[in-house]
Amino acid sequence: MVNNLAWLWSAGTQGRTSRLRRKIALTNQVAIFGFAMVLPYQLFYFVDGLASYLGVFLVNLFFMLVYLVVLFLNHRGSHTSARNLLIGAGCSHALLATVFLSSAAGGHLFYFAVAGFLALVHERMRASRFILLPLGVGVLFCFCQFYLTPERALLALSPQQLQLMYISSVFGVLTLSAVFSYLFHREIDLAESEMTRNNRVLEELSSTDTLTSLANRRRLDDFLDRACQRLQRRFQPLSLIMCDVDHFKPYNDQLGHPAGDACLQRIADALRDTVCRQGDLVARYGGEEFAVVLPNTDRIGALQVAEALRTAVQDLSLPHIPGSDQQVTISLGVISVASPAATVTPAELIRRADEALYLAKANGRNRVEFTDYQ
Repeated sequence: MVNNLAWLWSAGTQGRTSRLRRKIALTNQVAIFGFAMVLPYQLFYFVDGLASYLGVFLVNLFFMLVYLVVLFLNHRGSHTSARNLLIGAGCSHALLATVFLSSAAGGHLFYFAVAGFLALVHERMRASRFILLPLGVGVLFCFCQFYLTPERALLALSPQQLQLMYISSVFGVLTLSAVFSYLFHREIDLAESEMTRNNRVLEELSSTDTLTSLANRRRLDDFLDRACQRLQRRFQPLSLIMCDVDHFKPYNDQLGHPAGDACLQRIADALRDTVCRQGDLVARYGGEEFAVVLPNTDRIGALQVAEALRTAVQDLSLPHIPGSDQQVTISLGVISVASPAATVTPAELIRRADEALYLAKANGRNRVEFTDYQ
């Protein structure tokens, strides 16, 4: 039922911040409750004899329309006006109803509910306003409680009727507090869930290379650091592969950066599709260099993966610069650590893998070279 009604109090919340959405939604919810709370009284007046209660009936009808105007203002984006109108209407409505029915009917108890929600429906609440507004509501409540006694009421009601109305007012205020405490808590939960999702997206964006959608250097460094820490605690091998696109500078210079970016994207996709084991990481190290971290992978397994990467890029059959019969290829350097070692650091692993990569370039490119970690 809550979800079915949510569309009604969500008027004006679209495109707003989560904090402002809660304020707007709460204003709409209180307006809806104020409208609904009057309906049983209106029905009673109509059934018991409308002529006797015409004054209070018209007053209630007027404020029911005002509560609908609050929803309309929020829908139009006039959130401050809607909030102020709601607070003023709530206090005025309770005051006028008490003038007609007296404090014995309990209508002025609505002041308590209004006071409780004053801070919640304001987008920003200064300390002075936070103190003055509840004090003002308290003064109105005391005025109704001690001055607007049954002897001064505009309508003469029986004690039984007054008692029934008082019980209804108490039930309404308790229901108001319970329902909107739940709804406000629900809005906070939804906002926290949204914030968690946004933080997760931001974290993903901060660790993802925008061009290739691979892990970026930041994520690589963090992943490799944690892998080295695990290596010091467990008897599990660790391998690192450094890849570099062969002769990429002339390719980028002659064909332009858009073509170079497209080439890197195709290569990144090939690397990602080849390294599919959960727990491995493919990252863009920088420029045309890529890195592949293979936890729990020894020399033989790392060489097999490296050769599969080299073959995957070669199978793309990407033509090199015009006038050349070559295709785009990559050279790879592999480093493996077979046992725990306190001296293993990410920087040292990268340095050793780079040495192997430079050896692959020196030996003709489009090949894999391996070096042991000594």
